[in-house]
Amino acid sequence: MRNYYALILLLFFVSVSHAQQSQKTLVVDKAWVNDSEEWSDFKYAGQIVFSTNASNEEGTLRIGNYDFLYDICEGKAKFANKATYSAAEFAHPRKVSVTTDKQGVVNSTYEGTLIFQADKDYYSVIAVVTLLEKEGNMLGVKMHLKDNNAREYAFSLKPNS
Repeated sequence: MRNYYALILLLFFVSVSHAQQSQKTLVVDKAWVNDSEEWSDFKYAGQIVFSTNASNEEGTLRIGNYDFLYDICEGKAKFANKATYSAAEFAHPRKVSVTTDKQGVVNSTYEGTLIFQADKDYYSVIAVVTLLEKEGNMLGVKMHLKDNNAREYAFSLKPNS
């Protein structure tokens, strides 16, 4: 019986360890904004954080940074609690295209819903996100709202260490 409990504990710790490894947190190294065909460096207060989870749908992201999320939505969401702008989820992605450049970087473009939700506050908007990956490592993200092609954001990423 003692070995049975040891086996159960071992399986529990292995599954917890596996679940922790499947989530990746990446921080933005550099940010750019393209406003009317003109790219420029852009700085936001605090770090912009992207999180992926291997158990979620391919292309799903969690994004954290109040200033960036407020900016991308142009403050259109009227939340009772302004902290709701602190995090959003890019959910229900539909793959639109996949290309590979000469350096082997895979550009996967998704269309999905950018969802802000906390307590009774809820806001969603359709966004287009392109993930840049090489050999399983996410190198960058580009995104814009579907109804606003004039303003696009690009980020280079580094793992959170």
